[in-house]
Amino acid sequence: MQGKNMDIYPKYRKRAIVPTRSAYNELKDLRMNLFDALDVLENGYDCGRSKRSKGKIERCLRLNNHVTRVVVAEGRFVYPDGGTKEVYWLIHISVETYKKR
Repeated sequence: MQGKNMDIYPKYRKRAIVPTRSAYNELKDLRMNLFDALDVLENGYDCGRSKRSKGKIERCLRLNNHVTRVVVAEGRFVYPDGGTKEVYWLIHISVETYKKR
């Protein structure tokens, strides 16, 4: 059974992207999906304003006057039978207005 459930999630750097509950709600509110987050991770730029803890990745993608920000963290998914799988947990996604400074 291990691995079959992870096939439904898009992969970034050979790891599945799995949303946390709060990130799932953010996706739903923004009318986005995990493939939109994957697009930002693959085609975006590093946009960390502050130093994130080790294992976290923050990427942004600018389209017109909006910036989509995605934050993922390395982690481990634990199956009910005790098996584990290395994944990226989607912990935040947002769309912000771009302002020139």
